Amino acid sequence: MEHSENGIGVGNLQVIADFQLERWLHTLTHEDSETDSQELNWQQLTQFAAYHAINAWYSLPPAVRTQHMLKNEFEKKWTNKTQKFGTDIFYSEVKHRVRDQLYHILTNKSRIEWPLLLFESMDVWIDELDLGLSMIVQVMESSEESIVIHKFVMEDSAASLALFTHMSVVFCNKAFGEKPVQLQVVNLMSGKQHRIETNHFTMDQSLDYLRLVKDVYLESRRCTCCREDGLHGNKFDLAIHQ
Repeated sequence: MEHSENGIGVGNLQVIADFQLERWLHTLTHEDSETDSQELNWQQLTQFAAYHAINAWYSLPPAVRTQHMLKNEFEKKWTNKTQKFGTDIFYSEVKHRVRDQLYHILTNKSRIEWPLLLFESMDVWIDELDLGLSMIVQVMESSEESIVIHKFVMEDSAASLALFTHMSVVFCNKAFGEKPVQLQVVNLMSGKQHRIETNHFTMDQSLDYLRLVKDVYLESRRCTCCREDGLHGNKFDLAIHQ
């Protein structure tokens, strides 16, 4: 499926990607106009280096997954745009903190040997919403009993966790059937981990949530006056507290 910046796809098909919704949500909750531009902010630049390192880590045999190897892979994609971080001190702090957290996360007692999926972009069509949903599955492991999806983030607000949870409930139901799904979200700055059991959410609840998100998101792309007045943020507040 193809999708444009506003989430409207080919012909009459509407296709929305997870990264578009995440960027939009960040704009609403942080009043950060830069996030809506083509320019990457410091969090996105940091994620780019971290995701490259994670992908390289799991692409290599376990025997050669070392701290030195991880550091080298992280450095390959680390940005030189210090101005995006505000100060040189914060630039250096973020670099070293995220790099250290990555190694701790990837080598802890629940470490993964070989993921089933690794930064795989997948698309599903949701008849109930008349909508295509595109989602990047960062790291996924699977057994006969369940699926575990790992997501590495720079932001783990209640709103962003709710969005990811409901998207995952619907997406996994369509892509993998009714197998139980566990979500593990890790904040790359703090190392804080969130373990979310999706069996606490029904498919109908998550569909209702995404239906409201879809309506507010697409409306906000078409109506800049409402976005400036904050009306879409107010509507979305209702969605995230359902």
